[in-house]
Amino acid sequence: MKKKLFSIGLTVGVLALGAAYLAKKTGFFEDDSHLYDEYESI
Repeated sequence: MKKKLFSIGLTVGVLALGAAYLAKKTGFFEDDSHLYDEYESI
């Protein structure tokens, strides 16, 4: 039972790290609000 929980936890952790890495590579976490500042004044 303990080995199964460890395996599930490890799998979830690896998947979460993979998703975070992919999001960082695609620029998901970058702040691009400065690109839209000029349109807010209209």
